[in-house]
Amino acid sequence: MKKVILFCLLVISFLGIYAQGLVNILADDVLIREKIKADPTIIDRYVQYEKNFKLLVERSQLNLWLEKTDTLINGKRVIPVVVHIIHNYGQENISDAQVIDAIQKLNIDFSKQNADTALTYHLFKSRAANCAIEFRLAKKDPNGNCTNGIVHIYDPQTNWAYFNTMKQYHWPTDKYMNVFAVNFIYPSGMALPDGAFIGGMSPFPPNNPLSQALTGGDADIDGVLIRQDCIGTIGTATDVGGMGINLANRTFTHEVGHYLNLYHPFQNLMLGLLPASSGCPSFLAPNGDEVSDTPPVAQATQNTSLDCYVPGSRNTCNQDNPDEPDMIENYMDYQWGYCNNIFTNGQKARMDAVLMGIRRPLWSKENLIATGVLDQTPSNCAPIADFHASHYTICAGDQITFYDDSYNGVVENRIWNFTGGNPSSSTNAVTTVTYSTPGTYSVTLTVSNANGQDTKTKTNIIKVIDPVSNIYAPLVQGFENGLGNEWSVVNESGVGWQVTDTASATGVKSARIRNFAGNQPNSVDALISPPINLTSLSPTVTLKLKFKYAYAGKIIPGTMGLTQNDTAYDKMKIYVSTTCGKTWIVKWSKLNEALQTTTNPTQNSFKPTANDWKSDSINIHIYLTQQKTNFQFKFEFLSNGGNNIYIDDINIDNGTYVGMNEYSRDLIDLNVYPNPLLDNSKLSFYLPYSANTKIEVYDIVGNKVIDLENRFLSEGVYEYALSRHYFKASGIYYIRVLTNEHTFYKNLMVK
Repeated sequence: MKKVILFCLLVISFLGIYAQGLVNILADDVLIREKIKADPTIIDRYVQYEKNFKLLVERSQLNLWLEKTDTLINGKRVIPVVVHIIHNYGQENISDAQVIDAIQKLNIDFSKQNADTALTYHLFKSRAANCAIEFRLAKKDPNGNCTNGIVHIYDPQTNWAYFNTMKQYHWPTDKYMNVFAVNFIYPSGMALPDGAFIGGMSPFPPNNPLSQALTGGDADIDGVLIRQDCIGTIGTATDVGGMGINLANRTFTHEVGHYLNLYHPFQNLMLGLLPASSGCPSFLAPNGDEVSDTPPVAQATQNTSLDCYVPGSRNTCNQDNPDEPDMIENYMDYQWGYCNNIFTNGQKARMDAVLMGIRRPLWSKENLIATGVLDQTPSNCAPIADFHASHYTICAGDQITFYDDSYNGVVENRIWNFTGGNPSSSTNAVTTVTYSTPGTYSVTLTVSNANGQDTKTKTNIIKVIDPVSNIYAPLVQGFENGLGNEWSVVNESGVGWQVTDTASATGVKSARIRNFAGNQPNSVDALISPPINLTSLSPTVTLKLKFKYAYAGKIIPGTMGLTQNDTAYDKMKIYVSTTCGKTWIVKWSKLNEALQTTTNPTQNSFKPTANDWKSDSINIHIYLTQQKTNFQFKFEFLSNGGNNIYIDDINIDNGTYVGMNEYSRDLIDLNVYPNPLLDNSKLSFYLPYSANTKIEVYDIVGNKVIDLENRFLSEGVYEYALSRHYFKASGIYYIRVLTNEHTFYKNLMVK
């Protein structure tokens, strides 16, 4: 039973969204059960911690400390704040206005100035607390430089943010309350169900044993981690999780409550050893949330619709004396944020105690001066340059739009430099540039105001491609010669697509992502083909992109059924592009069990057998009929902490070749035997007419490696010897027989 003792203690607001509706999942235990299993003394330390902390609470209620401090500003403790916006240049790069709005709403809640206090149940109105806390955005960074307290940081880990994000980007935690606004929170060691939603999470103060259990006692992992649409009431906060609702910044209020050492009102312990069956008090489980004026709640109050419960309408515990209804409007319960409106005096007492303890340095006079928050004049800092582009790969002659994302100060002057572009420079915040010549180009932005300037150069970020590719279909990729320079790999985190000899559908090699360990869940890996010219094929026969793949889900013991059968499954999509990679269209998509090619998932790192490979194809004939000269495809893998995936035997070939009166290779009996070539093979064919004839051998990316013939040939049968020493490497090649009127091809495997 010790495994689930923290079912209601930890700090995660975790909302799973399914087609059936909205379901709250208390995922806390998933994160902590292994910690407790490894170290049961966590519980003992927690009990002792709370005994000691209660003494501090009692002292704070006597106001013994508050009377002795000279750092109150207008009767409030002022806490410097820095908000780190971790983004990928998407909507998660929220505006400064949204952050400022969030701080304003936070201060309203903590000072009991929120208008919805009118909705507090009449029995609880006298308990509603003005917490006497004010949060202010920092005006000096740790080095004493001017800041507006909002930092915009490009990092794809915004899509899998967790404690490592807090560790990486924090400012000193004894000087600032660090807030991290991210796109998606993905706790390490969990496999989230598809569509899961985590609004925010905040460790308790670093000396709380519950925080130490999760962070390893690392004091740098301290602050508030929150989704970008759960902070503030404007901008992205108007459509939380795509649900069309606004949580009124109350997720932020809730998480700051945890930061100041508040628990949920539905938590309970039994003799400090076992989890109680509910939050209701009993002789063996009397303590609840360690606050005396919050009535006990049996379970988290979860809305069954978008409507709020009527205050005073629920009473899930009748063991309290006097028996009182649930305080469902408390900020630390689990109703929708717009249903909450109260901190109690007892909760304030816990905040007072922590602010006179481990959080005391935050609001010391020395720190208020060091962080600049005593100065209430508007910040006027030098800007920090940053920018992004609408696209990073285009065809020659196409356009890219660039956006100025500079922050920290008002940009009064700017100058862009676009190497290889037209225009080559600009002073506009948004600029569209044409690139006419294939190549790779850099972009520089310099911004300034009266307080300073900053320059950012992104080297070789723009790739301009010739829209007429010189790599002609057919394409065969078996990875026997590796990827080559023409293929490209995108890897956001961990291990990306790599050629491996661990397993293969044919030959000895394939492409693999070692996703079993080391890849961050919710990160993306892409394998992108070179541009392919399809005009070498005839549209008289349907053209398909054929491939083989192998995948198994990963069994994760002890995840409490958060995913079906306690198994983590990943996703893969295949996209195609005819715009040099500027735009992509999804043509194939599989996820969860549908992606799996094995009978069952496995608890081990997946290595496919011959029977585990599955063949599939995508109809791409429309692009052949359009005679596209720049066709690309990419395999995109989205990790969910699952298992390895393999790809092999990629093929684009319909067995036809362009000519006025084309003969198929079968009609001329174009053959190589033996095939594969080990030492020596023989090429033979029947030429049905006399003609100038070339016989050439190409590798899989279109590089010519052998000239076998280049002369006039009469009608008849011809044979040519092929020796292994002609070829520098094993792999897939193709033989082309070219006459004045026709072209014939034959694939060749060289061992």
